[in-house]
Amino acid sequence: MKENDVIAVIIIVLFIVLALIAFGIYHLVSMARQNMRGTVTSSSESSQSEGDLADDD
Repeated sequence: MKENDVIAVIIIVLFIVLALIAFGIYHLVSMARQNMRGTVTSSSESSQSEGDLADDD
């Protein structure tokens, strides 16, 4: 192989590795967002019920 071919292969492999890392980060963030929706909804509901109790005084 020529030196230019080796450099091209290295660059292609780096792009593939970066694409896999980006996909992994995207997957983790999407999972975290789904988990946060559930916790935010339950915490906002509990805070609203506490606020209703405080407003009754």
